[in-house]
Amino acid sequence: MSDQARVSRVRELLAQVLDVPAASVGPGFSASSSSAWTSLNHLMLMSQLENEFGVVFSNQEIRELTSFTAIVETLDRRLDSVA
Repeated sequence: MSDQARVSRVRELLAQVLDVPAASVGPGFSASSSSAWTSLNHLMLMSQLENEFGVVFSNQEIRELTSFTAIVETLDRRLDSVA
């Protein structure tokens, strides 16, 4: 999966899980900027991301993945190290 496709898929998953428009999801989008990003939605999002990208996040990562940018950067690091 290309980097661009990965970013698009993260955007789609965030929009789907949080029930927000995909156009609103981007570099400034985070748990602190969206009332839809609840603790339950966060866990559902982590599960979706793990299933979609074939990764398993540590508890530390799950706590830190609270923004679009953090998610994309972590996936880039994790998936690029596998390739």
